[in-house]
Amino acid sequence: MFDGKMTRGLTLLGVLAFSGSTTLAGDSIRVEAEGIPVALHRSGASPSDPIQVDPKIEASAVEPIGDGKYVLIAHDKAAEFFVVEAATGKIIGPAVTSTSLPPTTPAGPKFEGMARDSKGNFYAIGSHSGKTDAERGQRAHLVRFRFKAGLKPGETPTIDPDSVVRFAAWESLKTALGSDSTEVSKLKIEGLAIREVAATAAQPAKVEIYVGLREPSDQIRVFAADLAEGATSGSALTFRKLFAFDPGQREGVTATLTSLLYVPAWHGFFVMTATEDGDNAFHGNTLWFLPDSSLPASGQVHPERVLDFEVAMKAEGLTDLPQASPSASKLRLLVAFDNDAKSTHMPSRIQTLNLSR
Repeated sequence: MFDGKMTRGLTLLGVLAFSGSTTLAGDSIRVEAEGIPVALHRSGASPSDPIQVDPKIEASAVEPIGDGKYVLIAHDKAAEFFVVEAATGKIIGPAVTSTSLPPTTPAGPKFEGMARDSKGNFYAIGSHSGKTDAERGQRAHLVRFRFKAGLKPGETPTIDPDSVVRFAAWESLKTALGSDSTEVSKLKIEGLAIREVAATAAQPAKVEIYVGLREPSDQIRVFAADLAEGATSGSALTFRKLFAFDPGQREGVTATLTSLLYVPAWHGFFVMTATEDGDNAFHGNTLWFLPDSSLPASGQVHPERVLDFEVAMKAEGLTDLPQASPSASKLRLLVAFDNDAKSTHMPSRIQTLNLSR
C-alpha cells in the first residue's frame, strides 16, 4: 500500500510485461500516487466530528465533470450518481438521478462502467448479468445522458431528461461472446470506454463503444461496436471481439476485469483488473496498458503490466482527469475503490495516480 508520508514511484519496464512479452524501447511507464486513497464522505456535524464517512456507496465507475475538480461516481446498488471532489473524496450535494434513467430495482440497474465524450455526454452500462432472464433484464442497460446547461457555482448538476438515450447491447454481445466461449450465460460487464472517430471523405463521424467483460473469467475479453452519430434511442449495437488476454492469478485468485479506459493522447487502452475470492477478501489490483499498435488480427494480446497496487482493496472505477492540453507523455488517472461496502463495511475510496513515460 502507498505510504501516506511519501510518494512512491514505480517504474515497470517492458521486460515485466505480461507473459514475458517485450515492449518497444523506452516504453516504460512511471507511476506516482498522490497521497493515500481517501474515503467518500460528507461534512460532519461539528468541528469535533469533521467528516462523516459514507458507509453505503459502492463506487463502481467514475468520470470527471468539466475540468476534473469534481467527478461523477456510479453507485453499484442504485440508479444514482454522486458528485465527489476529486482531491478530497467529499460528496457534494444529494444523489443525481432522473426518472428518465432505468429505475432502481432489487437487481438493477447495476451500473458497472462509465465513459464520457467531448460533447459533455456521459455513458453508463449495466452489468447485463444475472441468474435468470428477469434479473438480466433489470441490468441490461446502456444509456447516454448529459447535465442541464447553466449550472451555477455550488449547484448540484441535474440530468437533462431529454438527453437520455438508450442503446441495445445484450443480444449482440451474447452472439459475439458465443463465438469465443461456451459460457455465454456467465456474461458480466464491468468495463466501458469510448473513442470518438472524426469524419473522413470515406466515412461519417462515429463513436466506437468498447465493453469489457468480468465474466467469463478464463480470460479478459473486450468487444467493440460502432455508434453512428445521431443514433436514436433503442438503436441496437453490433459487437465484435476486439482483444483478449490472460491476466493470470494473484495469491491463487484469478484476476478479473473491473474497468476499461481509452486515452486518445496515449493511443491505447488501460485495463484494470482486481482479485476477489469466495469469502469477499481482496488480493490486489493490476493496471495494464495496451497501445493501438499492439492489436493483432487474432485479438490475443500481451499488454504491458504497469502497476500492481492496493492488496487490501478492490479497484473498480478508472478514468483520466482532464489536462490543460492532452499529453502523450503525462497522464493523471483517478481510481475508485468499490470495496463492496455492504458486505465488508469498508467505505469506497478514490486515489489519483500520475503517469509519465
